[in-house]
Amino acid sequence: MDKFVFNSLMTDIRPKLYRFALSLTKRVDEAEDIVQDVGIKLWEQRDKLVALHSIEAYAMRAVRNRCIDGMRSPCNRIDELSDTYDLAHEQTPHKILEQSDMVALVRTLVDKLPEQQQMVMRLRDIEGYELAEIAEILGMNEGAVRTNLSRGRQKVRDELIKQY
Repeated sequence: MDKFVFNSLMTDIRPKLYRFALSLTKRVDEAEDIVQDVGIKLWEQRDKLVALHSIEAYAMRAVRNRCIDGMRSPCNRIDELSDTYDLAHEQTPHKILEQSDMVALVRTLVDKLPEQQQMVMRLRDIEGYELAEIAEILGMNEGAVRTNLSRGRQKVRDELIKQY
């Protein structure tokens, strides 16, 4: 894989890698570092990447593994995730506040889910990955992905119904 093809690939997948790392680490600087490290590792292994079925899934898995390694580190600390939800300009201040509260509540509920359900929901509902790609990224079978997605969504839905 030459430099141009690699740069094109990284330009395409870098935003997804960053959002996934940020959703797991909750820290902007740490997410950026992880994506940078994974990019360097991919560059070092660029000749082997051609043989992979999905380079993007491989990169997402590498990000996931680095995030998990960082979470296990004794010096890890979690900062608040800044709210990046963009709201439409024509909405009233009341609706904007209401939507902002709802987004914060859903994020909190997703953060309380078991780790597998969190990752599956983020990859499917936020990043838009297909079930097969999620299975490859997380090292699960598609049935387990479907089950975790369904259970996670149901738990979030139940909690939202309780609170509203």
